[in-house]
Amino acid sequence: MKNIIFDFGNVLMTFNAKEIAKKFTSSEEEQDFIVNNVVNSPEWGGLGLIDTGYLSRKEIIDIINDRSNNKYKDLVIDFMNNFDKYRHIQQEVIEIIKDLKKQGYKVYLLSNTNEYSYEKVIKDIEYLFDGVALSYQIHMIKPYEGIYKYLIDKYSINPEESLFIDDREDNIKTANLFGIKGRAVKPDDVEDIKLVLKEYEIGD
Repeated sequence: MKNIIFDFGNVLMTFNAKEIAKKFTSSEEEQDFIVNNVVNSPEWGGLGLIDTGYLSRKEIIDIINDRSNNKYKDLVIDFMNNFDKYRHIQQEVIEIIKDLKKQGYKVYLLSNTNEYSYEKVIKDIEYLFDGVALSYQIHMIKPYEGIYKYLIDKYSINPEESLFIDDREDNIKTANLFGIKGRAVKPDDVEDIKLVLKEYEIGD
């Protein structure tokens, strides 16, 4: 194994939508609305239109509020504009990446993400990676095959020598179609990341 490919959300950066929703409202009904109708909306979690770069946050806010007849208009605006404040990089994963690079592994980032996350977080850690494939930049998202092919072709990666670390089973299954090894790790679980590296005899 020569290449380690990392996902971003729930692997490098924490993102528990339900817990973050609690930062914006104490109402369980409103928390459920954020999770089900904002984070898991067709525009965000469903079709990934923000992560493919086709919609801005403002456009998504307008669509969600229009669809819900502005029931929680101010809450939607507040959440969409400020939820980034409650996500954080898992520094222990950063250290794992640095150690892997010291040992000679190539490390890549393959992520469904948007320009806001890039500017606020990814831009500052991009130097750690030998290559990146970010959905909003190339207008393709996981688990569809195009974004995997883009990463493989752009950086001349041998899939058979590669491990993918992602928290979603459907994303792993597509990677496996190309011959990339891996399994879904538990969201935001550094110990499970260490375990999958150990399972494939990677690192010290």
